[in-house]
Amino acid sequence: MKLSSILTTMGLLSMAQSLDLSGYSQQAGVDAGFKAYLRELYLSTEDPAITTAFSNFFVPTGQLIVRGIVATGSKEIIALKQRLLPTAGNKHWNHRPNVTSVYSESSTQKVFKVLGVIEATYDGGNCSQAYYSTRFTVNKDASGKLALKPHAGDLVKYDDYIIEPSVSPTDIPCGTR
Repeated sequence: MKLSSILTTMGLLSMAQSLDLSGYSQQAGVDAGFKAYLRELYLSTEDPAITTAFSNFFVPTGQLIVRGIVATGSKEIIALKQRLLPTAGNKHWNHRPNVTSVYSESSTQKVFKVLGVIEATYDGGNCSQAYYSTRFTVNKDASGKLALKPHAGDLVKYDDYIIEPSVSPTDIPCGTR
């Protein structure tokens, strides 16, 4: 294999796994630390080799919900992630969150709503995207404050309740706004 082919492949793979927060727009009430928390969560989501470093964001009974498919607890969460993003590494995600707001809040939890685009790149060059709406339910500590520390086991629910189109790959090319 030529060096140029290797470098091109490496470049494409690094682009495919590059979280893009340039469109992130924080609305009133969103904690300043949420952007960094979301960044780490999405980076763990986008790496097909990461398992417990993803599931340790969740409380022991935490849920990952993708279009109505519910995975509860670490083992099921990892299995669902691997079903959607195979460990073979031939599919790559790139989350592009934009409008982020507070969906609801209580004395024990805060629910953030994130709208965005997810790009799916397949080895061989196919890159398409879908639009998503996600709610993240995060536990507060005993004093009623959010810690927003990655991998701290405070994520109750990661709910991708809208992903449109619902198939991957989609007919929407990457980069479409």
